[in-house]
Amino acid sequence: MSVFDEYARPEDAGVSSEGLRRFLEKARQQRDTVQYHGLILLRHGKVVTRMSWAPYDTLTPHTLYSLSKSFCSAAAGFAVSEGLIDWETPITQVLPEEIPEGREEELRQITLKSLLCMGSGLDPESDSHPDNDEVTLARYVLSHRLLYKPMTHFHYNTMGTYLVSCMLQKVTGQTVRDYLVPRLFEKLGIDRPQWDTSPQGVSLGGYGLHLSTESIARFGQCLLERGLWRGQRVLPEGWVELATSEHIANYPGARQDGNEWGQGYGFQFWRCMDGRYRGDGMYGQLCVVDEKLDAVLAVTCATNDMGLEMRLIRENIFAAFDKAPSAPEQTALLKQEIAGLCYTAAPDDGSELDAALLGRTFYAQNGDLAIRFEKGEGGSLALHISRAGEQCALSLKRGAPSVVDIPWRPNKRFTGFWTAQNGMPALSLRSSADPDTLEGTFRLEGKELRFDGFCTGFPFGNKVFCEK
Repeated sequence: MSVFDEYARPEDAGVSSEGLRRFLEKARQQRDTVQYHGLILLRHGKVVTRMSWAPYDTLTPHTLYSLSKSFCSAAAGFAVSEGLIDWETPITQVLPEEIPEGREEELRQITLKSLLCMGSGLDPESDSHPDNDEVTLARYVLSHRLLYKPMTHFHYNTMGTYLVSCMLQKVTGQTVRDYLVPRLFEKLGIDRPQWDTSPQGVSLGGYGLHLSTESIARFGQCLLERGLWRGQRVLPEGWVELATSEHIANYPGARQDGNEWGQGYGFQFWRCMDGRYRGDGMYGQLCVVDEKLDAVLAVTCATNDMGLEMRLIRENIFAAFDKAPSAPEQTALLKQEIAGLCYTAAPDDGSELDAALLGRTFYAQNGDLAIRFEKGEGGSLALHISRAGEQCALSLKRGAPSVVDIPWRPNKRFTGFWTAQNGMPALSLRSSADPDTLEGTFRLEGKELRFDGFCTGFPFGNKVFCEK
């Protein structure tokens, strides 16, 4: 349920309906690269526009990936304000049991602040997972070399945020998720959020949080109001200003014009072009705050090109602020277009599948994947996949969405189906709470099988498969 009031029309907030329609048109043109799921734009604390592309909505929890980091940063802010830890507290003081023998003096340089700023100095190889469970994840990360003096070198490191989560769990006695429930989530009206944990029972910190577009917008509005929510203090006083300021340069020499990832970095927040700041996550999850415009933009998305995603937003949505009012018919057209937003697969042309496709095995060029199509019962289609030594078969009904089990995504619910296009299969596979998407048509050219379409989270998007 939304807690935000809405403007009758975008022009009441000083935003052009025509500009928002231009954004929708550009998004349609880039559908094979960027697929928005949910979008909420706030100005002065009210909804300017709310968009969702069926089967997605703005109220279902969605995988946030690295946007989770900004919430972990908030947990650090609470812990510091409560005197449980300090920004300069060394990791060796809090997690002595995770420090490899003989490394205490070296690793003492790593502090809570340096981890939050992606400036720990650890070898980039530390941003990975161990091959076995014989060592804890934290000890594995800290087993890597310290290549740079902390706070002198920016390196984006998700496992560094996991170490923050470990430190906070140690000093609070709770997971970051549980610690934030009464302090942040409940006060913003975010009900029972899920945050995935490591084998050691620690919130992953740098990823693994699941929140709706609406919940992202609530967090963003609280940030915009410098930690207030409905006039009441929620986030520690001064933390927003501290966390969203630049603490480390993520650019060589000068800030990089045109690069949203080269404007400076704070405590798990990116500085943006045009003076904005944001938290973001893989495949396009965004919480963007613009203090000058008094605006918040919350986005859930699926894309492999976040630069394009953000350019569409910057050049169309933010460019629509404080323009001459659009004609009333533009507002009516905008509402009509928003009501019809959806993702649909290619229509079925009724053709029979080309027999030359069925039963043949095609291999990805790097050899890491093999696929084969077979006819199933009742007009269903089986897609056999072999990857990393594992084999599975995805069963898809023709033209009728149904639940599809994805073995390498056991905790996600997918729906999918297939249609025929000139004797070739067109597939649609989606998770309504995640960016993972496979939507496109296969095309047979001699001994090559090509996939044309959109893919995130699946191992064979936009690849060419060949028979051996």
